[in-house]
Amino acid sequence: MSSNLKPWLVLGIIFIVGVVTGSALTIGLGPYFMPSPGAQQIKQHWMAHLVQRLHLTADQQAKIQPILADATTSIQSLHRDELESDAQIFKAADDQISAFLTPDQKVELQKMESEREKIFSGHMRPWGSSHGGSGGMHHHDGTNNGAGTPPPPGASTNAPPPNGP
Repeated sequence: MSSNLKPWLVLGIIFIVGVVTGSALTIGLGPYFMPSPGAQQIKQHWMAHLVQRLHLTADQQAKIQPILADATTSIQSLHRDELESDAQIFKAADDQISAFLTPDQKVELQKMESEREKIFSGHMRPWGSSHGGSGGMHHHDGTNNGAGTPPPPGASTNAPPPNGP
């Protein structure tokens, strides 16, 4: 094998291994990064599944629809409460950690908190991200502050969860 061919062969092998690894990671981890379906989509899928498996009549569907609406509202409320609890735990831990840090480390911890808020801000939306790029942040309570920033960790709202139609 010529010495001019070896570097190209090595680069080709590295490229192929990278493509295979990237594809495997995308397929394997992709579902974990997909936005959650909307409450309406969950309710529709749930109803479709019940109709298909139980062969529900139109009358039964009409009676079951409010039950599914209440269930999805309860799930949203539980999700919102979980997010608020998580934020409070992170804040309490950061406050305790801060007591042992130098001033420079405290600044860096603040940056880390801000980065964490940005990462998890998409989870503050009810049932996934908003599509359309309006720039407004749809919080877990269904409001839109229009500024694109999440509420501070531990902040809670008194607004009731949005109800399905």
